[in-house]
Order: sequence, then structure tokens, then C-alpha cells
Amino acid sequence: MPDIDGRVILLILFVVISAVKWLIEKIQTKDQAAEQEEPPDNLETLYDEYRDEIRQRQTELQRRQAAQTPPPIPVQTPAQAPARAPARPPASPPMAAPAPPAYAQRQSTPISAPISTPASKAQPAPSFKPRMTTVSAEQKAAASRFEQLSSGKSKPSPQSYVRTLLSNPQSTRQAIILTEILGKPKSLQSR
Repeated sequence: MPDIDGRVILLILFVVISAVKWLIEKIQTKDQAAEQEEPPDNLETLYDEYRDEIRQRQTELQRRQAAQTPPPIPVQTPAQAPARAPARPPASPPMAAPAPPAYAQRQSTPISAPISTPASKAQPAPSFKPRMTTVSAEQKAAASRFEQLSSGKSKPSPQSYVRTLLSNPQSTRQAIILTEILGKPKSLQSR
């Protein structure tokens, strides 16, 4: 057997390893393609599940709101007010009588005019009792401060106000810091 050069052996090994690597990559790309086909189905199911969850939350929220808000109070106009039944039925059947005066009045009044009802059928207005409110200590303090300010004390002059501010070292420090922050930039200051 003839001697084969070492470089040829390395070349053959390189080609074989490259072919094996190429086959492995080809198989992996087929698997990835198969996996990529599945996510659209998964995305659709995820979308459907998410949409169902949103619907459930909305219905729960609507139920909570319906349970928390009281129903509106119906407002009855005099024409819609239910007629009250008499306490006792009449002893004898009523005689045929001409049209009631309210009917004649309705014919003579224009449509936009309100229909007057007898006082016996009018419903009494609901009575409201005022609630006793409690005032907190903070509200009392604020009220007293407001009374002191509006009681006629004159405001101190600007000079006395500045003197009182500058007499305190803490407020002097704050004034210096504020002039540095709110004042002109260093580049625009003249010295």
C-alpha cells in the first residue's frame, strides 16, 4: 500500500466532517420549519383564549357596575300617575254622565300647556332630612386660619417680610440657593 500524504488525510477528514455538519444542519432546518408551521395554530388559539378572557372580564365588570349602581328613580308626570282606587266600591252603579270637566278642559287648552290635576291626586314631595356632617380637626384649623387672615390683619410690608426671612440662617441659605437656581446663568452675569 502506498504511503498517503498527511495533508491528503487531513483534507479527506475535513470534507467528511463538513458533510456530516451539513447533514445535521439540514435536518435541524427541517425540524425548525416543522416547528414554525405550528405557531400560527398556537397564535390563533392564544388569540382566541385572550379574546375570551377579555370578554369574561368585561362581563364581570358590567355585572359589578350593575350591582353597584342603584336603578334610576322613575319620575312620573301627572298624566302618567296611576289613578288611585276608591277605598270602598260605590253602592249603586253610576249613571251615565256627560264627559268629565277635565276632558273638556284638555280640549280647550293648547297641547303645550300643563294639565292641572286635583290636589287629592297630587303626590306629596319627598322630604329630605339634612345630614349631620362631622368636621375634622384639619378642617377646623383651616377655618380658623382663614378667619385670622380675613379678620382684618394687614399684611406686613415687604421690607419687614424680607427682614424676617433674612434673620433666620436657614431661610437665608434657601434664598441663596433659589437665586442660584432661578437667577441668571453664570455666563450671563456681569462681575
